[in-house]
Amino acid sequence: MLATREVTIRRRVSATRLRGSLSKNLKAASGRNLVLVENRRQDPKYLVDKQWLDALLRERESLLATLEVLADRELTERLLKTSQTVDQDLKAGRLRTMQDVFGRR
Repeated sequence: MLATREVTIRRRVSATRLRGSLSKNLKAASGRNLVLVENRRQDPKYLVDKQWLDALLRERESLLATLEVLADRELTERLLKTSQTVDQDLKAGRLRTMQDVFGRR
């Protein structure tokens, strides 16, 4: 499941209503469904599912790492060149596993 897919604001609640029916609102904030909590004294906040947020943060880190690689033209060219022969190299036994390179644990 991609965390970056469209999210849905499941409900809007005031801080008072959130406190009064916390269990119900926590259930509503599941998966990509968010609860918008509005309060007169503070900026609005989102109540989100922890697993969804964790997945979103992992995707963000992965995207940033990909962008970092793509920003390095020399590295990107080497990777593209390697990708053209990887299947042949695998069949010919020219590739090594991480365990082969770094040793068995």
